[in-house]
Amino acid sequence: MNYQTSLDFLNSLAFKGIKLGLDNIKKVLSHFDNPHLKIPTIHIAGTNGKGSIAAYIESILRTSGLRVGLFTSPHFLDFSERIQINRVPISKSDFASNVSEVKKAIEGLGATTTYFEFATILAFLYFSKEKPDWVVLEVGLGGRLDCTNVCNPEVSIISSISMDHQAYLGNSIESIAFEKASIIKNSGTVIAEKQEEGVEKVILDVVKDQKASIRFRQKDYFVTRKEHSWKGQFFDFESNYGSFKDLKTHLIGIHQVFNAGVAIESILSLEKKGHAIGREAIPKGILNCQWEGRLEVVEQEPFLVLDSAHNIDSVKFLTKGIKEHFKYKKCIIVLGVMKDKDIEKMGLVLSEIADKIILTKPNTERSADPGELKKVLLKTQKPIEIIEEIPYSVRIAKKLANPEDLICVTGSLFTIAEAKLFLNNEKNS
Repeated sequence: MNYQTSLDFLNSLAFKGIKLGLDNIKKVLSHFDNPHLKIPTIHIAGTNGKGSIAAYIESILRTSGLRVGLFTSPHFLDFSERIQINRVPISKSDFASNVSEVKKAIEGLGATTTYFEFATILAFLYFSKEKPDWVVLEVGLGGRLDCTNVCNPEVSIISSISMDHQAYLGNSIESIAFEKASIIKNSGTVIAEKQEEGVEKVILDVVKDQKASIRFRQKDYFVTRKEHSWKGQFFDFESNYGSFKDLKTHLIGIHQVFNAGVAIESILSLEKKGHAIGREAIPKGILNCQWEGRLEVVEQEPFLVLDSAHNIDSVKFLTKGIKEHFKYKKCIIVLGVMKDKDIEKMGLVLSEIADKIILTKPNTERSADPGELKKVLLKTQKPIEIIEEIPYSVRIAKKLANPEDLICVTGSLFTIAEAKLFLNNEKNS
């Protein structure tokens, strides 16, 4: 198999949908002599902020001179972005050879896997061969039955938890919190973002059952933002594990300062457990961290911002970040979302900053129909236009905007990935 045929095969598995559970992946990984247990891992669950926390941790570890594997999802422009070492995506030849190896094993075992199960097996196998010093793993969906949960991490991280994926995780914030907190292992070390009271109680119950230890932001370690602009933010970090003054991150939005705090405490907890990392890498690692599609400024005059906000809480972070970090006269929102989202509430939050909404449609079968979106969003009382093709919707938004305005493309990572591909092609043409 070459790269393209391997990618086509993997993409064909997407039609099998989502199936939570660990039996399949355990069976296949056992065939490969359990590669997931041979690499030191850091495991991250939560609703919002998982990717950013993973990026911060990876950057700090790499800055300290370590080789770091990174497994995140979904990808931005190419599948290879999901599996990286020192921010270099898996090569086409390694991808193809490992896909062939995993496919042959699965067929020999008479097993079947979903797209994400196959991707996770692929990542574990690749990392076990390459032997990075650390692997940072982001949960795909939930936690308890997510196939990344076969790992045995040195630290488990719980990012911000809110309502999302109710069809799979339950219809209450408590049930969702339980699914995500269930990545916590027996006698494990847990670092958590600040949570609402009901969520914190669920997490603490799991911690008690597992005889684990946990540290929450603003209880056990503290983050204080000092300055912010669209170019970045300065903040202080304080913990009995260590303190830092005037740290800078280029990622904007106060939630990114909080995510940085979770990452720093996680690194310090590893150091406290005896792992040689070197805390002197923390300031530079935070400063150099890059993570696309999170309040990312790709153009100026007018500002053009890409943000992968895909649920109510992340849309709230987005609107707050826009208000805090930018000065503009008019805001044009280009919105393309998945049909399983609470579109009405997301739209009402976005209407706080929107002067005009352009509804578009990512090129995936999960996309919400713009016509149906418009019916739901009429109550925002904002001018709404439908332009289904994302490249054309971005082009029209740029024509409508004056230099002192702001355009924000949001609603899904799929939406901003298509927008960024168009913008990159436009620059290179």
